[in-house]
Amino acid sequence: MTSKPSAEQQATVESLLQAAKRPTERVNVRHSFVQGGSQGKPVPGPLHRMLAAHDERALDLFLLHRALVSAEPWTSRPLDSRVWARALGLHHDADQGVTAVSKAWRRLEGTYRLVDRGRSGRLTVLTSLREDGTGKAYTSPNGGTRAERYFTLPFDYWTGEQRWYTTLTFPAKVMLLVSSTLKPGFVLPTEKARDWYGVSTESAERGLRLLRESGLLERATRVKDAPLSPTGKTQEYHYTLKRPYGRSGRPKLTVIGAVAS
Repeated sequence: MTSKPSAEQQATVESLLQAAKRPTERVNVRHSFVQGGSQGKPVPGPLHRMLAAHDERALDLFLLHRALVSAEPWTSRPLDSRVWARALGLHHDADQGVTAVSKAWRRLEGTYRLVDRGRSGRLTVLTSLREDGTGKAYTSPNGGTRAERYFTLPFDYWTGEQRWYTTLTFPAKVMLLVSSTLKPGFVLPTEKARDWYGVSTESAERGLRLLRESGLLERATRVKDAPLSPTGKTQEYHYTLKRPYGRSGRPKLTVIGAVAS
């Protein structure tokens, strides 16, 4: 999806976010959704499986659900499938998007193992599972260990003037999340993107370029000595996400009584 949302879609998304009652207007997501493994042997997280399957709908639904679920037991309020469908812009489908949403939840549960589906009367409720795709129960990340590190995605992703959740391409969304796990001024050789994140060189380059063109990412060029290159020099690119995204965009003050999730 690379167009502005309809008025109905945007109103639904903003109402859902308001109901989440997050004082910081940010949602925490473990790095393991993007990359797992050890420091020396990183492995791609569940995100790369969505990209490989061209499953942008599952990513959109996962991120919105994480934004809505802000406290134990990490279960979303009962909602008619048509509400979720409208939030994804599927309400003009023949069945108002009910089938597409149901299939997406099924993939998030069975394929990616990121949610657990249940029932409340006739309505579906979704409970968050750990972002690493292991199917383990969700807990709020504390940042204390590699497995507990997390990045924050601001509500601006959904509510900002540009409506990034619909206007960014899928590769750009993926690289926004990848970039969010890295320190300002990070270096990301795109030829390493497949091994580290499960993202092809082409998708990584395209995603980073689109983030720069959208004004979300800055790039600085540094010249380094490279004795074995034809010119004896090489260029190295350093990237930084602009506020409110990335580590530089995190709020400096902790909101008293806020629930980290």
